[in-house]
Amino acid sequence: MKTVLKYVKAYALAILSPVALMLVLLLVSPETRSWAAVWNVIRQSLAPAVLGMGVLFNMKIGNWDFSIGARVVLTTILAGNFAMQITTALGLGVAGFVPVLIILSVLIGIVLGVIVGAAYYFLQIPTLIVSIGLMLIMESFTRILFNGAGTHISPGYMVLGKTPWDLILFAVAFVFASILYYKRKIGYSVRAVGSNPVVAKTNGINPKFLKAEALAVSGIFAGLYSLMSLSATGVQSAVQGTMGSAAAVFDAMMCVLIGMSIAGKGNIMFGVFAGAVVAQILKMGMMAIGLPTTFNKVVIGVFVVIFMVGSSRSDLFRKLGAKLRRKKSEISA
Repeated sequence: MKTVLKYVKAYALAILSPVALMLVLLLVSPETRSWAAVWNVIRQSLAPAVLGMGVLFNMKIGNWDFSIGARVVLTTILAGNFAMQITTALGLGVAGFVPVLIILSVLIGIVLGVIVGAAYYFLQIPTLIVSIGLMLIMESFTRILFNGAGTHISPGYMVLGKTPWDLILFAVAFVFASILYYKRKIGYSVRAVGSNPVVAKTNGINPKFLKAEALAVSGIFAGLYSLMSLSATGVQSAVQGTMGSAAAVFDAMMCVLIGMSIAGKGNIMFGVFAGAVVAQILKMGMMAIGLPTTFNKVVIGVFVVIFMVGSSRSDLFRKLGAKLRRKKSEISA
C-alpha cells in the first residue's frame, strides 16, 4: 500500500495538470466534448514529447540548442526522399519502405547531432552561437536539396503514423530515454553537471565533452521525431525564411519546461509527455476561443519565458511566496 501511495504522490501533479486543463477545455469548447477529441490530443502529443526527451538532455546540462528544428526538417527531407528512391529502385514496396525509413531517420538524425556536438567541442564557443549558425546552414540546405521541393510520401506508406504503431514508437522512445537518463552513465553525468558543474568536474566528469555528447544524443530523438512526423503528415516542406525552424525548438522547450515543473519525483520523461499534452491543450484552447495563429505564438512564447524563469530562478518564486505570507500575517495581526 505504501508503494502505491508513493507512486501516486510522485505522479499526481503530472497527471492532474493535463486532466484539469482538459476538463476546462471541454467546458469552454462544446465541439471538443468527445472521447475522440481527448484521444486526438494525446496522439498529437506523442511526437513533440519524443523531441522534448532529446531537448531535455540539452537543457538539463545547460545547452541552448536552436539547431534541432532545422535538424528535424533536414532529416525528414533526406530520409523521406532517400527511402522513396531506395524503395522504388529495389521494388521493396511498403514492407521494405518502413524499415528503410526508420534506419535512415535515426542514422541521419545521429549524424547531424554529432556534427553540432563536434562543432561545439572543437570551436570552443557557446552552444547558443554554434547552434544558431548551424541552424541557418541547415535551413539553407533544406531549400537547396531536391530543388527545395522537400519530401512527400504516398498515404499507403504512412504506416507508422497510424495506431498502434505511433504508440509503439513513442513507447520505444520513452523506454530508451528513461534507460539513458536513469540507468546509464551519460544520464548520471548529465544530472551531475546540471546540478553543479564544478563538483561534477572534480569527480572526473568532463562537462565540455558531455555537452557535446548531449547534443549528439538529441539527434537520436530528432530522428525519431522526424520519422513520426513524416509518417503522420506524409509531407515536409523546406524551411521558409530565416529561423523558420525555430517554432519546433520552442514547442519542444515548452514541453520540457512544463514537464520539469510538474514531474515531481516521478519519471522526468513522463513529465515531458505530460508537458506535451498540456502544450497541445493550450493550443487547442486558443483555437477554440478564436485567437489568431500569431497570438498563439505570442502566448506560447510567454509560457516558455515564464517556465524558464520558474526552472532557472525558482528563488524568485520562493521570495515572492515568503513576501506574500508576511503581508498576510501582518494583515491578520
